[in-house]
Amino acid sequence: MSYQTVTGMSDRVPVLVMTRGVALGQQLTASDVSTTTVGVDDLVTTVPAEELRRVIGMRAAADLVAGMLVQPKLVTDQLSPLGDQQLVPVAVKPSRLPARGLRPGDPILVIATPESQPVPTAKTTARTAVEALVDQVKGPDTDGLMVVDLIVNRTEGPELATLAADGQVAMVLNPRST
Repeated sequence: MSYQTVTGMSDRVPVLVMTRGVALGQQLTASDVSTTTVGVDDLVTTVPAEELRRVIGMRAAADLVAGMLVQPKLVTDQLSPLGDQQLVPVAVKPSRLPARGLRPGDPILVIATPESQPVPTAKTTARTAVEALVDQVKGPDTDGLMVVDLIVNRTEGPELATLAADGQVAMVLNPRST
């Protein structure tokens, strides 16, 4: 270990830390966030402790857990959906979701899978597929269904709601951005 590494690790800075868990989209309160002093390097992006008042009232951009250091990308002052978007809830059987699960921000393709046509053709898939981003996933509910809130372009909201109304859709996970 070099002298520079030891010196860099001993430099401690005050940053924000979660004191309680906060679900995606929920507003942060003064009891959810506190300050702590940690040694961080340039690879870790944190929110400085002096920004505590600014962060209170913002919303969680992902599920936040107690003990997690607050990062700028984890809090937002934007409500979803934005002006050109719509949020569409889709209830599906767990077997119509990827086994690894979905998480907020995942890009997916929602495909209609009507009972009368169990295997969609290329022609029908092109007309009945909608690209979306996962906002939240809850469930299973009392009926055994998972509810996935999806953010879509405003022009595709009605189409997705129509596809989802009968529960005959499947969700395909597109590559996650890193």
